[in-house]
Amino acid sequence: MIVDEFIENPKMLSGFSNPENHWPDFLALLHLLLIKHGEKKFHMVSKGEKYSKNLCGLADKLELKWKVVKGTHLFEYQKQVDALEESKIYKVNVSVPQIVMDAFGNEINGKSAEGIVIAKDENALDDLDGSVFSHSNVGKILEYPDCCVNWFVNNISSGWEEVYAYLMEQRAVKTYTPIEDVIEMMTQNFEMHSVDQSRERINKILVNHIAESRDTMPFIFFQPCDVCIGPSSPARKLNEKYANFAKENYPQLYEIIISEGKKEADNYLNPEFREKFW
Repeated sequence: MIVDEFIENPKMLSGFSNPENHWPDFLALLHLLLIKHGEKKFHMVSKGEKYSKNLCGLADKLELKWKVVKGTHLFEYQKQVDALEESKIYKVNVSVPQIVMDAFGNEINGKSAEGIVIAKDENALDDLDGSVFSHSNVGKILEYPDCCVNWFVNNISSGWEEVYAYLMEQRAVKTYTPIEDVIEMMTQNFEMHSVDQSRERINKILVNHIAESRDTMPFIFFQPCDVCIGPSSPARKLNEKYANFAKENYPQLYEIIISEGKKEADNYLNPEFREKFW
């Protein structure tokens, strides 16, 4: 009854929600059902978002537990470009000084963080209190493949290197520029349209990873890595597990996730749609 009613009248349940396509909302419903049937442990969203009230209300209807879990932030950065390759890619030396990355860590690490987590077991939610809310740890909590989590962290790290190179090319950063100002400029320009390297990288991800996954792996939320785009990958196996569960238990939901996922894929293949990201 709950599933049928939601399919008939879907509500926003995800940060990816949009009025034109309810793929993210149908998928969020499926992931709550996976938790209810013991096929998955947790679902997590940011606190205070406009969709979080709908999600918690649906969790209540499904007799699941939810909690605002409190923890701490952690800044993650993995150097992507070595000194030998920099001159081939950029016009300037783009090694982000360690003092800059340390300053990011000092600014972010240990600060309070919180998120809404849904589970079947209330004790499992209590165990998450005090967790580190880094990309790596959140990926681990949500049972994403390690390769995809590492790929995501590497992409974020590339973004920091690209924006630093951009600021150097624009001569916005000098040897005497205060570290606090460098951090502010990097944050303001992070993965912006004006940063050519970031724009090219993200457009490739939108087409080669997100569009592909919406089309052929529509039962997972995360971005599959380069390896997982291929056959018989960890991401595809997880997608197959969730798809089989939906097909056997909620066939109508299974069909609509596939059809809406293909619409999402078509959107990401449309250059005009991708421009909305900027």
